[in-house]
This record gives sequence, structure tokens and C-alpha cells, in this order.
Amino acid sequence: MEAARQVEDLNNIIYDRFLQDLEDDLLELPSLPEVATRIGRALKEETTDARVIASIVQTDPAMAAKLIKAANSAMYGRCTPVEDCAAAVVRLGTHITHKLVLSFCLRELFRSNSRELQQRMEQLWRHSTRVAAICYVLALHDSRFEPEQAMLIGLLHDIGVVSLLSYAEGFPMEARSPRFLDDLVACLRAQTSSTILSRWRFSPDFVTAALEGEEWMRDTGGDADYCDLVIVAQLHSFVGTEKALHLPTLDQTPAYEHLHLGELSPSFSLRILDEAQEKVAQAEALLNI
Repeated sequence: MEAARQVEDLNNIIYDRFLQDLEDDLLELPSLPEVATRIGRALKEETTDARVIASIVQTDPAMAAKLIKAANSAMYGRCTPVEDCAAAVVRLGTHITHKLVLSFCLRELFRSNSRELQQRMEQLWRHSTRVAAICYVLALHDSRFEPEQAMLIGLLHDIGVVSLLSYAEGFPMEARSPRFLDDLVACLRAQTSSTILSRWRFSPDFVTAALEGEEWMRDTGGDADYCDLVIVAQLHSFVGTEKALHLPTLDQTPAYEHLHLGELSPSFSLRILDEAQEKVAQAEALLNI
């Protein structure tokens, strides 16, 4: 009993310390790689010359190779394959190039020196890419949304968990129990994710989706937004799992109503996604190039 109380006290100390460090800006939050930052800066300066953007991408040879693969992928490929970075940027367009570079850069943030925490990072990456792919396909069916923007918002909605797991590397082993880590993530995921995206100067759409993307019954009373996509994508990703048993079904949520998604299948999944499984798989594959 005494040992259990000591662990609980330690967990409370860690929880309070993380919140204080977050508030005081003392956390080592993940930073965006330079290549993504430079492209974003160029686009803000209204630089749309594909050669300029390509020259920035080529400062990172691995990124250039991924971009060429993306341009030749099932999502963007045409009859004639592209063979260099400039041609890839022309095919994709500068804004899609920027979003894809951001997406490819993010994969490298999901790393931990601890084997147990790395397993959680990999699980988080799989969840994030699944949600991102579903957001992308849903946006293809709704002209109110831009598909690549939806994909990136889906990919980033849990970015704060990366910081939480990285922070956990400094925990004593007795404070790394699965239950405590689950509770820590559940309590601090939204606040940490939205804080990181705000500091990265992402638009309010990203911040809102991170902050409110697990408020399943969220209802703004207005038009559909990207957060609605994230809510629906997450619930759809849980269909058929034990987690779904403790959550509302899709058709019970305001987000589902806002998006006008049509009928559910007998298994409570979205028919439009069941019919677009290949596109979802293509989007997931793209994010794992």
C-alpha cells in the first residue's frame, strides 16, 4: 500500500512538473526541420517558382528522393514518370509540395531512445497516418476542404504526444507504467498538441483540431470545419476495435451531421470510406514513403 502511494505521489509530481515546464516554455518541444521552414518562408513571400522551391528541397537529398517518389505515386503519378526534383515540384504544385515536405519531416520526430517508448511512438505514428489518410479522402468528397491540408491536420492532431513521450524518457522506471503513461497522454494530449502548433505558427484550423479533436460531441453550431474531419476520421479508425465500445457511434456526433456523410454500413463505418479503401491505403502509403 505504501509503495503504491509513493508511485502515485511521484506520478502527481511528474504531471505537475510537465504542466509547469509547458507553461514556462521550458520544454524541449520538437522543431520543424530547416527545409520545411525555408519552403514555408518562401511561399509566404509569394515565391511560386518551382525551381526556387526545388532548390530548397534539394538541400536535403533524402527529402528530394521522397518528393520524387510522391510525384510518381498512385495519388499523383501520370503516364510519364518524373525523374528530378524540379519536375516533381511542377507536377505537385508548390503548396502541395510544402505540405508533403512537412509530412515527410514529421516522421523523424516520432523517435525515442527507449524501446518501450519507441513502441508507443510507432503506435502513435500508425494512428496519425491512418487519421490523416481518412481526412484526405473525406476532403476529396467535400469541396469545402483542401485534401492535402486535411491530411496534414490529421497527421498533426496528436503531435503533443511526441513531446509527452520524449519527456517520459527522463522518468524513473516506476513512473513509466502503461497506465500512468495512458493517463498522462489522455490528460495533456490536447493542451500540449495545441501549444506546439501555436508555437510553430500553424493556422487556427490546426490548433483547433488538436485542442478539440477528441471532443466527440463538439458542436460549433456553424459550418463544418477541419476539426469535424478529425473527429470523424478518428471515430472511423476505431470501428471494430475495443475502443469503439466506449465512444459514440459516428451517426451520434454533430461532426457527422455537419459533413453530410450519408449512410453508415452495417458495421457502423462510413460507406463512402468503405468504397474508397484503395484511396485511403494510397494516402497511408504516401505518408510512409
